[in-house]
Amino acid sequence: MSTELVNLLSRHRLIELNHLYEEFMPVWPTHGKFFCHRSEDYVAGDGNYNCQLSLGDHCGTHVDAPIHFIAEGKTIDSIDVRQLTGRGRCLDMSYVEKNGLITLEQIQQWEEKHGAIAAGDIVIFRTGYDKKWQPRPHHQAFLQDWPGLSGEGARYLIEQGVTVFGTDAMSLDSFSSEGHPAHHAVLGSDCLIVENLANLHSLPTSFTFIALPLRIKGASASPVRAIALIES
Repeated sequence: MSTELVNLLSRHRLIELNHLYEEFMPVWPTHGKFFCHRSEDYVAGDGNYNCQLSLGDHCGTHVDAPIHFIAEGKTIDSIDVRQLTGRGRCLDMSYVEKNGLITLEQIQQWEEKHGAIAAGDIVIFRTGYDKKWQPRPHHQAFLQDWPGLSGEGARYLIEQGVTVFGTDAMSLDSFSSEGHPAHHAVLGSDCLIVENLANLHSLPTSFTFIALPLRIKGASASPVRAIALIES
């Protein structure tokens, strides 16, 4: 069986969906920034090279656990990582205006053209905001005015059986949203959110999505290495 899986994977192209982790990368102003410090180095006579990392759990491309907005929700070490592997559906919503909402009607129009979203699908929204990702001090465009999923749209997809939602923007909710309705709907239904994805313009409408978080006890989120597998 393992040989069959290896052969299957070899027939797919891999698309990187992560931003690079580096110092001065954009983060939400109240969240922990990313630092990479050389704790041992050849030039210091240590005979090896290794680094000490410091970062917030929502830094870079990451997955939100339910506890992020739900007081009694699961922490990142308690989620079922199998949720984060499955058929991805990339919905191009790059035409949505700044601060705009991705509506139920827009989602259903996409389904009419590309096929129904099924239970277990991982729904990824392409807003185009990954192209605005820049290290500080050129990060402000990424940190403002992005569109996001409406609460109505989130509830519709949850009813369809979707348990993972992704976006290439800083947040699944729009920049100017009040009350974070998408976060509350998704995380309140024991579902997951992947944010700060990259390269969504390279994806077809259907693909295999994999994103595995670190197993951090008690954390509200975790960095992930997110990839898409596309049939060659």
